[in-house]
Amino acid sequence: MIDVAAKPEKLIPVPSPFEAVNKRNLVVIELLTIVILLALTFWSVGPLIEEWGLFRAFNENGLAYFQAFAPSIPMRPLHLVAYAFQWVVGGGHPIGVALGTALLMVVRYFVARWAVSPFFGGYERWLLAVLAATLVFWPGTWMGRYGSAQLSAILLFVTLGFSIRLYNRWSIKWVVGSAVSVALLLAIYQGLTLCLLAIPVLSLFWNREDIVGNVARKSRIFSAARISVAIGAGFLLYGIYWIIISSTFGSSGYEGALASDSARLLTVAGLMAHIKAAYVTAFGQEIYLLPFLLALAFFISWDALQRFETLTAKLSGAILIILFVCLLPMLSMIYVNVLHIRDLDRVFYPLSVGFVLVCVSLLARFRNRCPINDGLFNSSIVVAVVLVSSVVVAHGVRHYVQLQRSVISQTWAALDVKNASTVLVRDTTGTLGDVYTFLSSTLGDASTVLGRKLTADICTPIAVDRLHPVAQRFPIATTPNCEDLPPVPESTLVLTARWLDGVLVVTP
Repeated sequence: MIDVAAKPEKLIPVPSPFEAVNKRNLVVIELLTIVILLALTFWSVGPLIEEWGLFRAFNENGLAYFQAFAPSIPMRPLHLVAYAFQWVVGGGHPIGVALGTALLMVVRYFVARWAVSPFFGGYERWLLAVLAATLVFWPGTWMGRYGSAQLSAILLFVTLGFSIRLYNRWSIKWVVGSAVSVALLLAIYQGLTLCLLAIPVLSLFWNREDIVGNVARKSRIFSAARISVAIGAGFLLYGIYWIIISSTFGSSGYEGALASDSARLLTVAGLMAHIKAAYVTAFGQEIYLLPFLLALAFFISWDALQRFETLTAKLSGAILIILFVCLLPMLSMIYVNVLHIRDLDRVFYPLSVGFVLVCVSLLARFRNRCPINDGLFNSSIVVAVVLVSSVVVAHGVRHYVQLQRSVISQTWAALDVKNASTVLVRDTTGTLGDVYTFLSSTLGDASTVLGRKLTADICTPIAVDRLHPVAQRFPIATTPNCEDLPPVPESTLVLTARWLDGVLVVTP
């Protein structure tokens, strides 16, 4: 009888990514995919809200704005890195938002590709890299305002890569790499905190191809322990920073305000209400999402399920898929603020990253069953579905970018007739003043960044309904009633926004 316990804990070498597939075809397919993603990014991405204000601040203060901004969010000292990157690569021009977003997407693709290489090669790796690059169904992929979140996602996949390597054996360099990645991620944006904690849990379901039976189960526990130590070290590094900085700045400012109502989570009723809000936002506001994710996960795993010999094994595999997908909204509970847990753009962020982790884990669980086994046809179907979904989401973002450009150009045209430094727009359409249609001072910031310094406000007549679906999610206040404003000085240019043959026009 063979003593399986005496075997070294070593994974069976994964074939080269180009074995069993056509090397040239794979290279061409991956390059074509990247070109499509870049084209889609430049087609849809543009400044929408914070980007305008931050570009204005960087234009006026340079990178010294980091120092001025730091006291407002001391727990995220690197939060502005992505915005500064957009500003630098664009030379201070708004094109930097699209360029920075595109570069982060490409980096995310190759980082995810590297991360899963010990487990997968060929078309499987291509599929997972596309999922990581697009973060399917998350609108923030196509919004520069979520640059810090996009950068954090890169660090999450770096952590995943070190975790996959630690799964097989201990290595100080991988532990250090994982710990540093986690600490940097938390110093930029903490939206993926629960995704980090999910990695060692998910690793318990990864398949050890070189070890079987009870030994495999024990080995998975030790592997998960190694991964937990590395990720825990990252939390420890950040925790030390948090202790030091909180003693200096306290818990005031933006982050203090966000956490101010988190005490409700310490009660059973408050916690259950928060969980309910996460599920209502994720699967209630977008009822297509749950069946879409289940269909995608089942398709990726279908060949493996078919190879199970017993009905019980097939049902167990199917239940695991359903469980993984249905638990995804729990990852969004890191948003303790009652407003943020109702925001699709925020809640979908950890969900989309978590779905990539789920797909990696399902393929790792079933990989001895050859789930799609470098099959070009099956992988291409999944990638095609992901790309089409990305086009749909990106098109929705592009609508806001085009609307903003139209309003700015028409406002400037009116200013050419009557020069003024202050503008008031009376919106009779009910659409302006939403989060992505010039909330608050955004119109003035946008005009100033584009080269025409302007103070601008938007009001809505009492008789006009506000069509502000994004703000309504929270809900938050948007435009004031025009009738409630004080008398407008003669030096102010008053414009009216209205519909004309289905087109929004802004005229004096």
